[in-house]
Amino acid sequence: MKAMLFSDLITARNSFPALLGITVFVAAFIAVGSGMTVAAVGCMAAMVPFMYLFSIAAYDEWNGWERFRLTLPLSRRQVAYGRYASMLVVTACALAFSLAIGLLIGAVAQALPAGVVPESLSLDEAGLPVLATAGMAAALVVLLTSAVTLPLVMRFGMTSGTRLVPVVLVLAVAAGMVLLGGESTLDVDELLASAGPSMAMAVAAVVALALYGASALLAARLYEQREL
Repeated sequence: MKAMLFSDLITARNSFPALLGITVFVAAFIAVGSGMTVAAVGCMAAMVPFMYLFSIAAYDEWNGWERFRLTLPLSRRQVAYGRYASMLVVTACALAFSLAIGLLIGAVAQALPAGVVPESLSLDEAGLPVLATAGMAAALVVLLTSAVTLPLVMRFGMTSGTRLVPVVLVLAVAAGMVLLGGESTLDVDELLASAGPSMAMAVAAVVALALYGASALLAARLYEQREL
């Protein structure tokens, strides 16, 4: 798995500078346009891993790299687990990067004369805890979406798998709305209010990581059954 992890990161390393540059530009545009540093942090925390996910999956189908990789001393299970590990590493790094850029945007906005940029961009209005919450929420969305996307990509490939992702996500959201909207279900708003933001975020992180791990097990099995 370690070899596959480094293989993915090395394969995508040339695209990282352009990816980060585009992300910073878009995040700065969103921050100034919306007047919210939190929006910029959430954007960066989600954009980087999502773009990495589809870029690294696309590399598999270029020049027969995926078939050639299977001739190396790597099992299909190691390939699947390595892909999940690299996605987790990129998501964690993107979260740290987004927080750093968010703090930089806030510091620059605070140092500029009044009226040049919206006052809401300053750190007085959006401190580190708020930025961290926004970044963490975006990272959890990335993990949950990846938990749906990766098994489909590992089983059907990039081209066919991504066509099924929107269908599965829509069905999952619809099923969640039905379960949470029923009269017999637990009042989610009341639960979050009683638990507090920190506890709610911790529970959400545990659930997301558990689903991500279960997805890795499923993807490994599906990839072992796939004919290339």
